[in-house]
Amino acid sequence: MTIITGRPLGNDGKPADGPALELEADGPATRLLRESPYPLASSPAAELWSVITRYPERDGSSDPAMIVWASPDSMELPPHVHLYDSEYFRTLRGEVTLVVDDERHHLSPGEDITIDPGQRHYFRNNTDDYVAFYTETPWIRTIEVQFTFFGMDHDGVFSRDDSYSEPDLFQGLLMSEYLHERTRIASIPFSVQRFLWGTFGRFAKMTGREAVDTAYLSDEFWNETVEQPAF
Repeated sequence: MTIITGRPLGNDGKPADGPALELEADGPATRLLRESPYPLASSPAAELWSVITRYPERDGSSDPAMIVWASPDSMELPPHVHLYDSEYFRTLRGEVTLVVDDERHHLSPGEDITIDPGQRHYFRNNTDDYVAFYTETPWIRTIEVQFTFFGMDHDGVFSRDDSYSEPDLFQGLLMSEYLHERTRIASIPFSVQRFLWGTFGRFAKMTGREAVDTAYLSDEFWNETVEQPAF
């Protein structure tokens, strides 16, 4: 049985045009979603959905953790490395591909992997169906950046006509600078990133852009913006 949910909500609170998440009613990802006290968030442009399962600043847990769902047409996030921390992944639905130091790991449900500090990695969905995985992230800033990008997508920040769109160059620079002390984008030399932060990044800040907007970290925003599953 499939549950259709996660669509953007219009001003009337009803589902609007946009990608929907297909949940397996009795799947492990759905069970964890049921247990989470936090709402489902999404990026319609990237066709990604997330729910926080542990949030140290709120619930006193030791490490942040979340579930991520990706559609067959989901955005591929850039390769990155964590300088000092490991990151844990466990597949919950479908086959998730983790690319670690250019080696592909195809993880089926129940299979897991720990990414060591310094290992370049990213995930992708190479299937024709939705995939889901659980991840214990190195620090809360990973979640803050992701949810800010999701929220800005809903608010049309990255487009001229308020349509859904993936992060632009300016937002990408602000987010990479915010993360760089412990997490770095691996596809661009660090010296080049520093130059871009001081030029284009500075311009972005002058226009009022921020790497993280706390409005997008509130449960109220997501309950008003994304269709929540009715369990």
